[in-house]
Amino acid sequence: MSSDSESSNASSDAAVVTFNSKTVARLFAEHFDRPDTRVSASAVETSAEYLRIFTREAIWRTDKALKDTITAAESGEGKQMAKISGARARMMGGEDLERIAGTLVLDF
Repeated sequence: MSSDSESSNASSDAAVVTFNSKTVARLFAEHFDRPDTRVSASAVETSAEYLRIFTREAIWRTDKALKDTITAAESGEGKQMAKISGARARMMGGEDLERIAGTLVLDF
């Protein structure tokens, strides 16, 4: 397989994964003040899609920021990153997500 077809397969596989509509509806129901509040099926589906896009964007931005930090460390610009072990430098964690959270939330 070529690199392009692998990329498109990865993109199409990722597009299939989404939040379960029943789970999203349950999250809404748990946070409503009145138990008789209703949400339309299209609103739940749209919210699930929004959550999918938000999650993918968070992962993409975190990955990019982590790669940029690693590149800076390898070029001698990032002393803090140079202290981190090679295995940790390639794993995305909660701290990495926290670094991009502010701008991500403002953009959405």
